This record gives sequence, C-alpha cells and structure tokens, in this order.
Amino acid sequence: MKRRIRRVVNFFAFNLLFFALYLNFIHKDKPGSGVPEQNVQATASVKGTVPVEQPEKYLAPATAAAEQQ
Repeated sequence: MKRRIRRVVNFFAFNLLFFALYLNFIHKDKPGSGVPEQNVQATASVKGTVPVEQPEKYLAPATAAAEQQ
C-alpha cells in the first residue's frame, strides 16, 4: 500500500513540475496583461558637450531663488 501511495504522489509531483516549467518558459502571457511595456527612447546623436549661448538666462532663476532663502 505504501508503494502505491508513493507512486501516486511521485506522479503528481512530476506532473506539477512540468506544469510549472510550462508556465515559466513555454506559455506566453497575453499582450496588455501585467506590467505595461515602457517606451524606449533613442539616445542622443550628438556626442560631447555644447556650450550655452546665453548662460545668464539659465543662471538668473537659480540665483533669485537662492537670494530669497
């Protein structure tokens, strides 16, 4: 009787193992379910740094905020 129970339990464990492998590697989720895909943006084509033509324009708000505090 123990032998028969052990064979049945092993059979179910083996089937459960293959079902888990099927879900992990073979079965594909439907598109749109789960985590949404993130859009991949292209990287900049310009390499290096570019000097700013009017730095006062960008530095003035930062200085005004520092003076208020």
